[in-house]
Amino acid sequence: MPDSAAPAPGNIRIRANGEWFEVAFATTLTAFLAQRGQAPGRVVVERNGEALSPAEARSIVLCDGDRLEIVRIVAGG
Repeated sequence: MPDSAAPAPGNIRIRANGEWFEVAFATTLTAFLAQRGQAPGRVVVERNGEALSPAEARSIVLCDGDRLEIVRIVAGG
């Protein structure tokens, strides 16, 4: 989706890990992650340059233009 493309009516545009997505207005971060097979407790999310705790991530409603970085937590030793 080009940077200049306007979202469809009732939608917003966000950028996650460098890729543009069009989502419904009032989509929660939790719903966005679920649509991609991820859960707040299993990823670290940075929104507009600020890291979110899993509790914060659950309460976020996405806004037009939000920039997300989503990193999967991997256990290892």
